[in-house]
Amino acid sequence: MTSSFEVKEFSRETWPDFEALFEKHKGVRGGCWCTYHRCTLAQYDRMTRDERKEFQKELVYQGRGYGLIVYDAGTPVAWCQFGPPDGFPRYDRARAYRELSLPADLAPRWRISCLFVDKHRRGEGLSRVALKAALEIMRRRGGGVVEAFPLDVPGIARPQYTGSVKMYEQEGFQEVARLGKSTVLMRLII
Repeated sequence: MTSSFEVKEFSRETWPDFEALFEKHKGVRGGCWCTYHRCTLAQYDRMTRDERKEFQKELVYQGRGYGLIVYDAGTPVAWCQFGPPDGFPRYDRARAYRELSLPADLAPRWRISCLFVDKHRRGEGLSRVALKAALEIMRRRGGGVVEAFPLDVPGIARPQYTGSVKMYEQEGFQEVARLGKSTVLMRLII
């Protein structure tokens, strides 16, 4: 990781920085506020953009905010959302994931759901900086099985909110299965 970047975990203290990065991009991805994988589809669909923001804020203030923020000279420029599997119930509810019937020894200890980079800073490798920082935090906390769910969409080399399959492969992740048309389940044991 380049020394000019600073990484801080998502917390009450870093909420204003998360808010600034996401406000700059209208909550990201249609006002998601990185809540899509944190709740059921019905809950997500019932919430407005402002309610999604408040939902994410409530999670972080309850100590259940998962992720990190990458800073360049004090300015938040990238985000990675990761944490324990129970923090991301949407994946477990997906039929394609349930049908995998993963053995107990491959049950995830961690999941990476989202990567986001300020639109003015894309193409600088900041997704990789955020991913490496997240993996380092997971290692320090005991490691284990890490699941990631990048999108593999024909014609799109770098999906904006998940990172690319190629980037994950370069960090040692292996493809486990295709979940639907574009989601790829990848795994790394650290």
